[in-house]
Amino acid sequence: MLKLGAQVKTGVDATCLSKAIGQRRFRTIIFQFPNVVSREALCGQNPNHVLVTRFLKNSRAHLKSSGLVVISTVDSPFYEGAFKTDDAVRKTGFETPDIYTFNPKDYPAYSHQNTADEESAINEHTAFATFVLSA
Repeated sequence: MLKLGAQVKTGVDATCLSKAIGQRRFRTIIFQFPNVVSREALCGQNPNHVLVTRFLKNSRAHLKSSGLVVISTVDSPFYEGAFKTDDAVRKTGFETPDIYTFNPKDYPAYSHQNTADEESAINEHTAFATFVLSA
């Protein structure tokens, strides 16, 4: 990504993007493998769903016209139940996403690190999906 001129930021609060990027707007905002370690309900929902919903709602203010949001997740019934992506999309007014299979083996330089430890989700899962959403 860096070779293509993209800027990568880490440590960003995905629910309050303006703290890290001000009022800037982008053609594409990418959120790789969001995952809240806690499974304790937040606002009556799984915290992963709350995170994705708040991110989507917040990202709208930082998209240029016809901009895209890209989210890659583990593709399993467990994670779909945790993220409830369709529900988050509906709540935030995005169009129904295009969903693509993401195979890390197709990208030899790709690496993934969990936020909770040094393990990689790639070691534990074999199926990943990328959601591409347009406003």
